Amino acid sequence: MNLLSNRDKAEAIQNSIETETLLEIGLINPKSYKQHNPHVETGLEAIQALHEQMPMEKVYTNVVRKFQDGDYGFVHVDYFLFEPTVAFDIHRFENGMSVEHWDNLQINSKRLNKSGRTMTDGKTKAIDHHKTEANKALVRSFIQQVLIDDDKEQASDYFKGNQLIQHNPDMEDGVQEYFNGLAAMKEAGKAQVYHKIQMVLGEGNFVLVLSEGYIGEIHSAFYDLYRVEDDKIMEHWDVIEAIPAPEHRKNTNGKF
Repeated sequence: MNLLSNRDKAEAIQNSIETETLLEIGLINPKSYKQHNPHVETGLEAIQALHEQMPMEKVYTNVVRKFQDGDYGFVHVDYFLFEPTVAFDIHRFENGMSVEHWDNLQINSKRLNKSGRTMTDGKTKAIDHHKTEANKALVRSFIQQVLIDDDKEQASDYFKGNQLIQHNPDMEDGVQEYFNGLAAMKEAGKAQVYHKIQMVLGEGNFVLVLSEGYIGEIHSAFYDLYRVEDDKIMEHWDVIEAIPAPEHRKNTNGKF
């Protein structure tokens, strides 16, 4: 019997890229594995084929954060795959094995943002497990009300003053600075526009939201991870990736 938690299983699957032990760990269903990465065909064999293309002398995986929400295990990973990359990977488990996978990947420039932070540093361990559902509701409400419905006047309800620890590589700490950054992107013709929440996962005080929208005219997926403290959003990490047009996707499962 496999006694690993879903968070540990998700970590083990991603670590198996570096150790080249994907088949040995036996955590992906070989007959039913639905792939939502549009650049990879569905099924276990496609994952094996992708790994075989990687420059293994350079490849590393560093799972910085790992969480679970029911049947889902999700991890925040610092990678070298084909280049330095930061990603969120999500696995849905049935009978102890992953049967479905989502991810979002962004090139990691390795530079510090304006507040001296990287894309992956900061708090890593979930607390306040009894508040999981309340924290998920809080963060969902923020995305919907403030970022989708564009009701910026209500933003103060979700933060403690101007406090926000920011890991976006192009922004800096502070709530006002976050909205200033969004305004600057709009001015530059690259507005980050949220259209729809696709999934909300959480464990304790960490909440991951998958949203669909645009950066300028580029159809994009936004994976935003928030850390909540005393019912207020305190810290933010994100990974943004373009969604290819249907004719350029290697599977028909959809990004979400």
